[in-house]
Amino acid sequence: MATALDVEVTSSTTIFPESKGELKTIPLSIIDSTVVHFSRCAAIWYFDPPKAPRFALSGQLLQDALTKTLSSYPQLSGRLSYSPHCTNQGHTNRYRRFRVTFNAPTDIGVPFVTAESKNTLSDFLPDTEIRRSSMKAWDGSQLPLKGLFPSAPLAFTNDKVPADAPNMTIQLTTFACSSVAVAISITHCFADAQALSRFAKDYSSIARALFNSSPIPTLSPIFDPQLLDNSAAGNIDAEEADPVIQEKARRLPMHIYDNYMPVPNPPWPTDPPADYSTVAHLPLSPSKPIPWEEWNVKAPCSHRILHFTPDELSNIYHMTVTPKNKISKLDALLAHVWARINISRQLPEGTLTWLDMSFGLRARVNPLLPPSFLGSPILAAAIPYPNTSPSTPVQLSAVATQIRKTIAEFTPDAVSAILHDSAFEVSPQRLWRCFLGKKHVMLTTWLYLGLEEVNFIGTDGPKLRYISPVMPSCDGLVDVLETLGEAKGHWSSNGVDVSVFLEKNAMDRLLADPMLWGEQDRDGSA
Repeated sequence: MATALDVEVTSSTTIFPESKGELKTIPLSIIDSTVVHFSRCAAIWYFDPPKAPRFALSGQLLQDALTKTLSSYPQLSGRLSYSPHCTNQGHTNRYRRFRVTFNAPTDIGVPFVTAESKNTLSDFLPDTEIRRSSMKAWDGSQLPLKGLFPSAPLAFTNDKVPADAPNMTIQLTTFACSSVAVAISITHCFADAQALSRFAKDYSSIARALFNSSPIPTLSPIFDPQLLDNSAAGNIDAEEADPVIQEKARRLPMHIYDNYMPVPNPPWPTDPPADYSTVAHLPLSPSKPIPWEEWNVKAPCSHRILHFTPDELSNIYHMTVTPKNKISKLDALLAHVWARINISRQLPEGTLTWLDMSFGLRARVNPLLPPSFLGSPILAAAIPYPNTSPSTPVQLSAVATQIRKTIAEFTPDAVSAILHDSAFEVSPQRLWRCFLGKKHVMLTTWLYLGLEEVNFIGTDGPKLRYISPVMPSCDGLVDVLETLGEAKGHWSSNGVDVSVFLEKNAMDRLLADPMLWGEQDRDGSA
């Protein structure tokens, strides 16, 4: 298997919307401003060779489709910037809040790159059937990313990125076997996984229509960040926060690691922003120093994509559920994976470990936000492991119940309180709600997103081989993704792929664990 790709860029251009509306400057939501420095939200769709050359995916088709798609997503070609910091001018004008200006002469556009590789797809990506059987713990590091994305950094992924960095990039790479990869990358404040999927499906629907000379579909994404902010409790434009609402928010199970707080020997500079002195006199919300001693960022990190079959998922579920607890298959799977990781880490007695679980807010506010709502409306719960002896067996039912019970605390009323508290946060990027390293598992799930519906040609087009969410290689990062297959309906119908990044020695122990695939003891312990 290849670990590096021979990729040559054949063209590079910048795409703008086909039609421009009126010039707009839109403030981002409270949560979007919080996640702006997160790693990009990105995925790669890998397609097998076409049935015939006329069904090949071309750069020209994707460029033509992109300019039409951007007419419904003009913010992605606009310019992201800090809102002017003005006291007593409402929550969108506080320190380090963001806004986007688009339909302007200064729009940045979307870089679009076409490239070719001398590699074949099978050099580095086995097909689904092989991964289901003989490669159930596939080495994810065999899936190279370098060269499949444009080299341009995305806007505001950190404060050192150039001011004219784009909000999105797209690259089409054609391999020697005529397979292709389509890589879409969006700065996180504009898209969580659901918004990325929405864009990709809309984009491919336009491409299909152009390829087949069909009517161009009408797209209906909703970019209105203040719809989320409208769900905040109290008056978020007041001069001061409501202490009662703040207290309600701060009782919820969330981490409060302070990215600006000095700590000894951080792995990289963690200084506050250069202009932080202008607001340093303001009262800060409670916080804790980042526990860098828990995460050796220099330690080798392994990546495995674990495929659990439908039967294995059912077995894990039946070994977890009891007459007294109400849990889902996902609760059971997460409990199982978390428990096996904890055991593989060989942590000492008395260690408290955490599942830092990302979850969406569209269905957790009142009124509900539609699935077509764009942005990155996500939070992360800090779920404590129900056993401070994480390296010893534990009842999976207790772990699964802990997950469900903790997530259930984030009711619409609770989320509205969080939005209120966050609206008054001195600097939205100061607090980290997640962490990595030996005491944490940072979890995200890409389920029920319809990622497999991305089809740029139609029924005769190239078959989708694999979808790869793009994640940084960090100890403790876990992602759950539906496996491609013919069965429809429940996310587990074709099995599931669990992408796990783990410190190398812990990963070696995890892979050697005889209970990894759900062979629990009869008493339901992990």
